[in-house]
Amino acid sequence: MNSFPTLSSERLVLNETTADDAQAVFELFSDKRVTEYYDLDVFDSIGQALDLIEGDSKKALDNQMLRWAVREKTSGDYIGGCGINRFEPERHVAVIGYEFHREFWGKGYATEAISAVIEFAFSSSCPKKVNRIEAYTMQGNLASESLLHKLGFKAEGILREHSFWKGQYHDLTLFSLLKKDHIAQNNEQKIMDR
Repeated sequence: MNSFPTLSSERLVLNETTADDAQAVFELFSDKRVTEYYDLDVFDSIGQALDLIEGDSKKALDNQMLRWAVREKTSGDYIGGCGINRFEPERHVAVIGYEFHREFWGKGYATEAISAVIEFAFSSSCPKKVNRIEAYTMQGNLASESLLHKLGFKAEGILREHSFWKGQYHDLTLFSLLKKDHIAQNNEQKIMDR
């Protein structure tokens, strides 16, 4: 990938997370409510945020992942992060994830940001071919499940004790969105908007 792609929507700009965002990233991941359903422990130092940013940047350069900083268009403030946590090129799969500062929950920002990521992932601009987008939610994360349903994802089933973090096994629900289904949904929406 030559340069990090910038995406935009009505209220948001999605661009590269840099070391200048370390404080905002630290504040995000030091919030227990934000990390409640996350596979990371609560951050206790800004160094952890810098390590995360640096690691994501290196993986983006190798086209292993693509994670954006989500910023309010008017203020430029960092309000969260989202993107492709990993590509699985042999299956043409992108696995997505997202997290937002708590004061921005329930305002449609996640829907707006993830919609932009979906459009990018299924486009020719994406560095890897993507036919299927997957997302995994921990049991009880109803807000995330609602978001995915709203964006057209289908719940495929529960993966029992699929992951281990924070000292215990977790059941995860697997969600997916196929490119052909996304195109069909967009076409239906265009017809309804006429």
